[in-house]
Order: sequence, then structure tokens, then C-alpha cells
Amino acid sequence: MDLLPRPVRLVAVSVVGGTVLLTGVAMLVLPGPGILAILAGLALLATEFAWARRWLDRARAAGRQGVDKGREVWGRRRPASGPTTQGDPPAA
Repeated sequence: MDLLPRPVRLVAVSVVGGTVLLTGVAMLVLPGPGILAILAGLALLATEFAWARRWLDRARAAGRQGVDKGREVWGRRRPASGPTTQGDPPAA
């Protein structure tokens, strides 16, 4: 059961989600977690709008690619201390 009629919910989600989204865009140049605010605004807007859902899906896919790339790069690096990959004994 919905607490608010559909038009009221649509306006509320639009205003709150749009405000959070625009605040996130502003925080890209101002101090603050801009990307997180943009994602939160898109998540709010995605509850009512298909275009926001598509943008959020694209952002999630880009995030997954970034994490995969980071794991790939991080996995190739050797630790700053400890034995090298050539089998040298650890420093005492």
C-alpha cells in the first residue's frame, strides 16, 4: 500500500533526487563526496525514472570495470617488503 498518491511521490522523488544529484555535481569542484552524492541522487531518481535507472546501471558497470582493473593491477605488484618473486630469501 502506497503512503502517497503517485503524483505526489513523483514530485517528491524528483525534488529530493534532483537536489542530491545537483549537490553531488557541485561537490565535484567543491569539497565533499561528489561521486557518492551523484550515485545516491541517481538511485533515488531510478525509483521513478527509467533514464536514471539506465545511468545508474552504466555507473555500476563502470565501477565494476574499475574494481576489476584495480584487482588486476594490484595482483601484479609485489609487496613492498618480503621475498621477491625470484625466490630470494626474506631479509632478516
